[in-house]
Amino acid sequence: MQRTTKVKWGSLKVGVVIAAGIAIMFWASLSGGGTSIFDSKGKFTCYFANVNGLVSGAPVWLSGVEVGNVKSINFVALDTLRQVEIVCRVKRDVWMYLTDDARVQMGTIGFLGDKYVEILPGTVGRPTIEEYEVILTRDAGSAEAMFKEGEKTLAKAGNIAKNVDQLLEGINKGEGTLGQLATNDTLYHDLTDLLSKLTQLTVTLQKNQERIVQSLESTANSVSSLTDKVDENKGTIGRLVNDPKLYDNLQSSSARLDSIMQVINAAEGSLGLFVSDTAFYSETVNLLERVNNLITDIQNDPRKYFKFSVF
Repeated sequence: MQRTTKVKWGSLKVGVVIAAGIAIMFWASLSGGGTSIFDSKGKFTCYFANVNGLVSGAPVWLSGVEVGNVKSINFVALDTLRQVEIVCRVKRDVWMYLTDDARVQMGTIGFLGDKYVEILPGTVGRPTIEEYEVILTRDAGSAEAMFKEGEKTLAKAGNIAKNVDQLLEGINKGEGTLGQLATNDTLYHDLTDLLSKLTQLTVTLQKNQERIVQSLESTANSVSSLTDKVDENKGTIGRLVNDPKLYDNLQSSSARLDSIMQVINAAEGSLGLFVSDTAFYSETVNLLERVNNLITDIQNDPRKYFKFSVF
């Protein structure tokens, strides 16, 4: 006997709801993360020296917005900077930002999270890249490199702290100049004595300065008094400066002396003849010579000129 199967309307509605839920979940899985299989996409290539755990399907971000994903990762080892080739797919509606001056770099979600490729957009209006064209890479660093640099920094800080500790230990033991300064009180006493002597020297210099100032003031007063006396025609200097008689006397004496000199130069008078006439000089020389001969002759034979008789 033929059996007919009747589907209840309630069961059909449940099946439709389940199918719709499955379709929505499938669509969400395909379009989630900012992209969809139905979006038109373009591809570009970039190279990294180290991808640090980047996997295929990792997101591609543009200014913090997910615009695509990583299509493939291949090890090519072209040179030290191009060890790994990455092909990325991004939506066509952001292709205008992929210009010849755009750059890519590796990023991390969180501090130690998943890796992603970040696009640094270029200048809008410049020529855009072609399909599969290479976008240059800008190395933004990695967590591993940061940890290595941090370890180096900590090691350096530890070495510095160790050296400072050794230095302080040596100072406490009185080693070296700093140690002597820190532990030996001789320098303190010497410095104290030096400061005391410098203080005394400063006081002495100040007193000497005051004496010098007083001496200068006294000298200035004396000069001022002398100037006043000169101006008032007092004393010898005042008369020499202000009285014209001395000048007149000097001028008169100079005139008379000039007249006498003219007479002498003209061989007039006894003084003029004595100065100008050589005959007087010659006679004087002859006279002195005869007197000298006479004195010599007297010394040799005094009896010739002097006769002595007792009786």
